[in-house]
Amino acid sequence: MRRRLLRGAVAALAALSLALFGTAMPVKAQDSNANYWTYINLLMSAFDKGRDGLSPAEAAALIQEIVGAVNGSKVDLLARLDSQITNELHGKAEAALTKVEMLRVPWLAGPAVNSMHDAAYSAKAHVATVRGNDAALDTVGRAMIALFTELNTAYVTIDADEGSNLAPLQRQYFRQGLESLIQAMEPGCEYTGMPNAGVISYVCDWNGRTVRAVYTATTNTYTVDGGLPITGRIDAAFVQDYLMAGTARELAKRALEILIREGVTLP
Repeated sequence: MRRRLLRGAVAALAALSLALFGTAMPVKAQDSNANYWTYINLLMSAFDKGRDGLSPAEAAALIQEIVGAVNGSKVDLLARLDSQITNELHGKAEAALTKVEMLRVPWLAGPAVNSMHDAAYSAKAHVATVRGNDAALDTVGRAMIALFTELNTAYVTIDADEGSNLAPLQRQYFRQGLESLIQAMEPGCEYTGMPNAGVISYVCDWNGRTVRAVYTATTNTYTVDGGLPITGRIDAAFVQDYLMAGTARELAKRALEILIREGVTLP
């Protein structure tokens, strides 16, 4: 049963890479984001449900979605934050994530949102303070994505209930944080090899991980970490995305795509 599930997960990842990149991405055993894709789904759900206002049933469903996302990722996220560099965020994130259940009770939602607001903006600010430490940056990035998605969900439900328009402003700062995170998490890459012999290598490193793409002119194909040949010259963005699969950068790029698609601007 476990093997069948693993094969299914690998097939799903290959299908996703085909849809996103137009070619099948070489598959690594990456499950670090397994509990975080729910935040991306929730971000899309909040836009879809809130586009024409929320009915009470839709608001309750949206709150249930964020409760489920938090419950699925909270243990992992807090464990990641429990380090010397990132533990300043630990208490704020723990309080904000724990208070998600308070969104179910209208008169408790205000204090919960205040906690979520402080934690989300603290995580955004920490992107700059941990820049250069890949592991810490990945952790802070996950926290920012989780906390801003939680905050956005809360504001969407409040806007629907009170006729306010608070969510759009928060999304602008979420987009700003995502762009900073993506830039900060740019992997180190360089071309090497023997161009005169028709062999070119493109090597990328990040957080102790290395990916090597090798192009061979005689076949006009390249491979990534010895995988199946891919037609054409090395696609640098493709190689970088392969390296960064399973990191906060992967989540951030998808979240940013959603915000841009929905017309969210920078503050």
